[in-house]
Order: sequence, then C-alpha cells, then structure tokens
Amino acid sequence: MTNHVHMLLTPGKSDSAGNLMKRLGQRYVQYINRTYKRSGTLWEGRFRSSIIQQEEYLFS
Repeated sequence: MTNHVHMLLTPGKSDSAGNLMKRLGQRYVQYINRTYKRSGTLWEGRFRSSIIQQEEYLFS
C-alpha cells in the first residue's frame, strides 16, 4: 500500500517516538508546502500508534 507506512521503533526515552513523529510531520509539511506553493496543515488528525509485542513482528 502506498498511502501509509509502518515503523517499528524502540525508543530510548518515553517521549522519543512522539518527538520523532512530530519532527517528521513538521518537515514533511514544510516540504509539501514549499513544493506546491501552499500553506497550512495537511492533516486534521494526529498519527495513530500502538504498542505491539516482539512476537507480533518477528519474521519466520
């Protein structure tokens, strides 16, 4: 699927993943706004994240 990404992160601090997503989103919006000569936000809602157990993403 080309409309989303999956990332598996192991944060060193409790707020590391949130800060990463914040910075990534800010940079992406800046890029899109510059490229398409627009302004404002791209999304109305926040990203969604969920905690998974190691067994759920191990490949056999």
